[in-house]
Amino acid sequence: MTMFSIKQDKVKEFDMAVRPKQWDRGNIYLSGGMQFAKNLGAGWRLKASERLKELKYFPLDITDLDIAYNNLHGKPILPHAGESPESYKANMRKHFIDTDLKLIRDNSDALIVYYDESARRGAGTVSEAQYAFNLNIPIFLVTNHKTMEDFYNDVSGWLIALSTKHFINFEDLYAYLDNLPHGILKKDIYGNHGVNGQYLCHLSGEVFTKKKNKFVSQVHPLYSQKSVNVVHDIYENHKDRYEFFMEYLTKETGAPFKND
Repeated sequence: MTMFSIKQDKVKEFDMAVRPKQWDRGNIYLSGGMQFAKNLGAGWRLKASERLKELKYFPLDITDLDIAYNNLHGKPILPHAGESPESYKANMRKHFIDTDLKLIRDNSDALIVYYDESARRGAGTVSEAQYAFNLNIPIFLVTNHKTMEDFYNDVSGWLIALSTKHFINFEDLYAYLDNLPHGILKKDIYGNHGVNGQYLCHLSGEVFTKKKNKFVSQVHPLYSQKSVNVVHDIYENHKDRYEFFMEYLTKETGAPFKND
């Protein structure tokens, strides 16, 4: 069965536009380099899609979707160098940026972000990660570094901070996803990533149990008690950076600061 023949059920609140029953643990968008990658990054996405389906997750493979689109409708025509930059940008915005972000917003429970040299050279991968972070969608960052020390020395701190959990190889990622409670990546009716009283911490990626009452409203960000303590210490033990910036600018310019 192809993803184009999947019957779409009625969409409920916090549900996805496409929710295949045979891969019911959650939809995972595969984010990574395309423009500067070999075969548009098809290789790793194909392997990841196969493994994710074995684990009952539904992969959203943008390369596979592009191939299916091109076979039916032809490739979107992009201007050559020297032609109208407006036409180039309009094409990119319509056929790539808008479409890919809609896939994340309306169809993705989580992202796997593969950060290699092709992703580093482009802008789309990090942009997709930032967009998912803003939407409270878990991000699983994976690279091919030999050690975690190499990882921290090589990967942008901003991108690491956006991620829910990070890995230096795909096998560790698959083992983690396999051990997650069934359905925890999908938002419950209140908008939280939880199932049967268990929730996914967005700072550490750990699964924690809410022992008393369940969360009956959306909690963003959703933290375990351990992560709450970490965040509390950081907030309490150092001057707020943004607050300082506003105080500094107000002092330097004499302009009033409106704290919304």
